[in-house]
Amino acid sequence: MHKLSDKDKKIWNFYISNLKFIKKVDKNKKINLSSISEINKVLKPNSTFTLDSKIKKQIKSNRLNFDAIIDLHGKTEVQAHELIKNFIKDCYLNNFKSIMIVTGKGSNNKGKLRLKTPLWLKNEDLSKYVVGFETMPHNKGGEGALFVQLKNRYKYKL
Repeated sequence: MHKLSDKDKKIWNFYISNLKFIKKVDKNKKINLSSISEINKVLKPNSTFTLDSKIKKQIKSNRLNFDAIIDLHGKTEVQAHELIKNFIKDCYLNNFKSIMIVTGKGSNNKGKLRLKTPLWLKNEDLSKYVVGFETMPHNKGGEGALFVQLKNRYKYKL
């Protein structure tokens, strides 16, 4: 066993002499939910999905940096749906706010992923993370890519 120095003994004695002043938590005490709800808003499904005009201008002028990008080329509809769900949730938890989803246009501009992705984003499961989305300009993928803005993680709780 290691021998304590005099300085360590004084610190320890001071610590244990002040233990009576440490407030113990009552596990049976109910938490005041109204004060918590004032601090954190609850994530609710989104219904509008409109982006701020400032963000729309940044998208069109290519001044927007992306926190994350996912490419769905070559994925089936089921694989893409699962990837998007996991991607959106991971980005939200990492507090990424600006993301891009590359779906591809598909043959004759009728690709399933291009058409289904906006529907998935509007679904109740994912809409609670999404502020809004918009197709990208032609030089950034056009209709084959979507810009998605996510909610700030620190303002909401799950």
